[in-house]
Amino acid sequence: MNELKKRIDLAVAEMSIKIIKEPLSYFSEADIQQLLVEELRKIKLISKTYLTSVRKGKNSKSRYSTSLLHREYGGGGGTRIDVVIFDPDDVKNIDDVNLISNKKYLKPLYAFELGTEKSSDASAHFQNDLEKLNKRTKGTGYLIHFYKDITQARTGTRSRAKTEDKIFNKFKQVFRITQTKQITNVKILAILLRTYRNQERMRGKCEIFNGQDWIKTNVSNDDALRSAIRKQLA
Repeated sequence: MNELKKRIDLAVAEMSIKIIKEPLSYFSEADIQQLLVEELRKIKLISKTYLTSVRKGKNSKSRYSTSLLHREYGGGGGTRIDVVIFDPDDVKNIDDVNLISNKKYLKPLYAFELGTEKSSDASAHFQNDLEKLNKRTKGTGYLIHFYKDITQARTGTRSRAKTEDKIFNKFKQVFRITQTKQITNVKILAILLRTYRNQERMRGKCEIFNGQDWIKTNVSNDDALRSAIRKQLA
């Protein structure tokens, strides 16, 4: 694994740990984007700007620069990619202020699609994100989804059983199906958060999908969380 991807994986892990420990830190997908970008900007290679081929004026020798990191970048066919990281070698070929080269959007070196429990059709959302990342990423794509269970029903009640069925059908089962596509250039990270129940003690506040099963992970153990997340992204 190259050094940049190691740093990116760590940034994803640190963002995820913040959300796991304080799930109210996000309200929408846009909040998760912001948290991810903040972590990615800590990476030295990404924090710098790079020269493009767009000149600052007619016959000017000066050229504009841009960051490797962008949000809501064109994914082709009228789509957008949540977060992208360009290849530095591709940035120098940008010849238009819309960050395109030869009238085409760049294929990012790394790309991220994010999702939350607010998706109206989780299965379609996952599949569309997966295919977009597979087609549009020249390096590695990251499909990252969080599901925040806000139901207060206690363990053992009918309401809790109905909630668990809903979570399974809308979130857990979808990821099992998604994994069968065997797309190797997209890393899938799915995290289930249980924020609150009307009882004093509760196990399983965080479950992380490992590709086959949902593993309960201690929210108080940063090292265990970090290890589980990075293993899934490797």
